Amino acid sequence: MISKENWTPTPLLKANIISDYFNSEIWLKREDCSPVKSFKLRGALSVLSDLVKQGNKINKIVAASAGNYGLAIAEACKRNNISCVIYVPENANKSKVQRIKLTGSEVVKIGNDFDDAKLHGKKYAEDAGDIFLEDGDLDGMHVGAGTIGTEIINSGIDFDYIFVPIGNGSLISGIGKAFKDLKSKAQIIGLIPSESLSMYLALKGENYENQTADTIADGLSVRIPVIASVNRVRKIVDEILLVEEKLLLKSMKSFIDYENLLVEPSSAITLAGLSEYREKFPENSKICFIITGGLVDPAMIGPIMNSQGVI
Repeated sequence: MISKENWTPTPLLKANIISDYFNSEIWLKREDCSPVKSFKLRGALSVLSDLVKQGNKINKIVAASAGNYGLAIAEACKRNNISCVIYVPENANKSKVQRIKLTGSEVVKIGNDFDDAKLHGKKYAEDAGDIFLEDGDLDGMHVGAGTIGTEIINSGIDFDYIFVPIGNGSLISGIGKAFKDLKSKAQIIGLIPSESLSMYLALKGENYENQTADTIADGLSVRIPVIASVNRVRKIVDEILLVEEKLLLKSMKSFIDYENLLVEPSSAITLAGLSEYREKFPENSKICFIITGGLVDPAMIGPIMNSQGVI
């Protein structure tokens, strides 16, 4: 289904100046080029397709999101003429919230973070008898993300490393499975911001309770991991890098300076991770950065431009 979309495969472009700086080949998988400006539409279309095929009457879809997932579900519901309500935290990215509303979906702003909003959304769906779609717990989200891996493999570039940001885990589990199924030599490198520790701790088998999720990377802000997704990720990830929060803004600036590309903090963590852990990755490596999305909160533009880049 995804392969028939007119925006797939998304571009895979070499970052020439960044490549020269690291004396390696750095390629960008541009998921910001989807209609909703993030990779999430792949999974959302897969999930809605599965629901429609089941033939059950769907009154309303409810979901919770920091932004990109909600926008993708809203767009998929719009295509299928299904009513939709998206719960987002009070501090949600204004640009993403506005785009969700433009699909015709209802937006409810509530809670201090994504996980707060999710609890409210689940309760609303349960009381109303509606379907609640939880990102990391949906097979279709993992399957949709897997098509990104397939497109990278079909490019013919023999990558050594695939850098994948980790939020709820559907992206890395999908991409990783595509590579592992083909027994590719490429190592799957997961990246998590230091100000959102829960997923990192969960993947390490450590206690993740009572953590905060104060990262500027809203797509990677997870306080309560989805355990089913954690278990999937553990099976396919080769290494997890905990990336310094302060490097995210600097990496966004470097993407602007050297690629003329405005990316979300969730995407910039790829460059931040390579910068922080460059000794782990030999020169002349072929590395693919998954550029997860490009909807940046307008309020961030000033701080980004006033920041010093990592390059």
